[in-house]
Amino acid sequence: MSLKDRIINDRSRVFMQMNHYASVHTWNGIPFCCMVDDDEAVRRKNSNVNDIAWDNEHTETFIYVLEEEWPGRKVQGDQGWFDNRTYKIEQIHTNGGILGILLVSITSRPLGAGMDGGDGE
Repeated sequence: MSLKDRIINDRSRVFMQMNHYASVHTWNGIPFCCMVDDDEAVRRKNSNVNDIAWDNEHTETFIYVLEEEWPGRKVQGDQGWFDNRTYKIEQIHTNGGILGILLVSITSRPLGAGMDGGDGE
């Protein structure tokens, strides 16, 4: 077996094993196995010196999923529901048959809402 074949085999056998790193999540209601790495999202955001925005309504989640198991379109800017929360695909990277996808939440506080989340009245 070639090294390439062994690496492809290890994707499912090691990295996407439910009892090792992966867990089941949903994209638009379709369950799939992936690894969620919120630390990677923070590292990516902190290393971007051009990003000085702060938004407590905005979260980033980085996931790893086998390329053939991603249940949605592999399109940057596409929107969907990840674990029942609306996200936009900000970035997609492919490495060895594994997709690295940066998801950015799409939430906003209604205009006029107070800090307590009320209706502003």
